[in-house]
Amino acid sequence: MNLYQKIVEIRKEIDVFTKDTEGYGYSYVSGSQVLSKIQEKMNELGVLLYPKINEVEQDTYDYQVYDKQSNQMRDRTDFVIKGDMTYVWQNAEEPSETLEIPWKLYGQQDDISKAYGSGLTYSERYFLLKFFNAPTDEDDPDSRPTNNRGRGQSKATDKQLDFINNLLKKNANEKYTKEDLYIHLKQKMNTKTEMENWTSQQASQAIGILQGDKK
Repeated sequence: MNLYQKIVEIRKEIDVFTKDTEGYGYSYVSGSQVLSKIQEKMNELGVLLYPKINEVEQDTYDYQVYDKQSNQMRDRTDFVIKGDMTYVWQNAEEPSETLEIPWKLYGQQDDISKAYGSGLTYSERYFLLKFFNAPTDEDDPDSRPTNNRGRGQSKATDKQLDFINNLLKKNANEKYTKEDLYIHLKQKMNTKTEMENWTSQQASQAIGILQGDKK
């Protein structure tokens, strides 16, 4: 088989993915789940997949997060990396036979190495999902907040609360202060509970509202 025929055979191994990992109140398809579906077939057919990193830019993003201990906002800096890359399929039985797919790389973390690593991990997961037209149990693997089906009412994580505070600050403007938006947010959520006492599900709901609001 040529490389393209082998890729078709690998694609036949793909079935419906399930959201098996959570972060920031969202559930998504993990990279390990994607790779486990195709790795055995890749080994059987002698097909390699590897990334080629091209131009990568590095920047920093300064913002504030809520510190529950001091009850104040504190400064925080994230490293942001972005750039162009290429994923290369190669036929191990005929190494000159390759297929190159242009792709993008994005990552943001509080450590530059973690930003780079998370960018590669995220990029690989979505490259495989989109390249193989892989179906998932939702329209988009991680664009929707989790809901309460089958889940306990766990307390919101610090990362969720930090993310909400950052969104409140980002959405604030001359007409609506951060405090105004916070009051408006609680009204839309139909809750009087203060943010530090929210459940993970409430935090997910707040994130969804804030990311949809344009005020």
